[in-house]
Amino acid sequence: MAPTHSVAAVESLLTFLKGGGLQPGSKPGFGHSLRLSYNTLNKERVSVSDNKKTLTYRYCFAEHATHPSVGLYTALMDELTTDACFIAGSPHPPGVSLQMQTELLVKDHHKKPQEALPKYVDIVNTVTKLGRTVSHTRTDFVCASTQTLLAFSSHVKYMPTGSRLLDFLFTNKFVYRIYGQYLLPQQGDPKLYPKRELRKEVIGSSLEHHGLGRASFHITREHTNPFGAMHGGCHAMVMEQAAEAYAKVELLKENEAPAENKKCTGDSPLVLLEAMHIDFLGAAKGTVDVLCETIGKVDGEPSIHLRVMLMQNEKILSEGKLRYSLLS
Repeated sequence: MAPTHSVAAVESLLTFLKGGGLQPGSKPGFGHSLRLSYNTLNKERVSVSDNKKTLTYRYCFAEHATHPSVGLYTALMDELTTDACFIAGSPHPPGVSLQMQTELLVKDHHKKPQEALPKYVDIVNTVTKLGRTVSHTRTDFVCASTQTLLAFSSHVKYMPTGSRLLDFLFTNKFVYRIYGQYLLPQQGDPKLYPKRELRKEVIGSSLEHHGLGRASFHITREHTNPFGAMHGGCHAMVMEQAAEAYAKVELLKENEAPAENKKCTGDSPLVLLEAMHIDFLGAAKGTVDVLCETIGKVDGEPSIHLRVMLMQNEKILSEGKLRYSLLS
């Protein structure tokens, strides 16, 4: 027998409470991998504007990325803009992502050694609109030492959970205050999980290639949000990594440049993802197929536009438009 709406709502709430969004004792999720969950967030690095519309977090890049990438920027934005909506709404439902997009501005990090990269970046998340059903946020990634704008993003979310009970609990200040004052302090010490390298260990270990432009991704609880579905930022990082090999082959073929003649630093690729736009169409659980195809190329420029889809049972769960360029 299928569970009733009320039972399903309670189960979803319990899953969320155990997922790291609100309480310390929680299972690993993608927020833990980013070091941005309740258990791992350095609260001393958080600042909130007087009008509660902007949340700024000083993030340590060197812990997680050999070179900052559009996929990683997008994943960080996804997690922190959700926190910004919570603060602006005081409190607010966590919502479901509808669209994300990120544009890279500083593109020469691949030429620099690890020690020359920015160690800290200020991630400035501004809630431009927080409606009853849809929220709009923007994010600027600023080098903490030079105040150089590295990249910028935008995020559109559908805010209701789909359950009247959950929406009531998430928006009722009295209930939320009781939780914060009486239930949360009774929890044990936060669980801390070992740091794992995002690109190789968290994403790469679950990504299986099946030829050019085709792959599968095996979703584990490490890749999920508190509700058990694949984290929106994880979609971005899977798309980026799965499409990289495809873009490399297509661009090198088009420009007739042998790979051995291309020089890059460390583990940096021969191609660079410059921009990404993702539309979210459904929740991803289990194993998903990743398909890449060429949208078009710009005449006279070493760049390519790709469509990357995460699919399950021939249903598109998310669709990304990615722009890659060939590194010089």
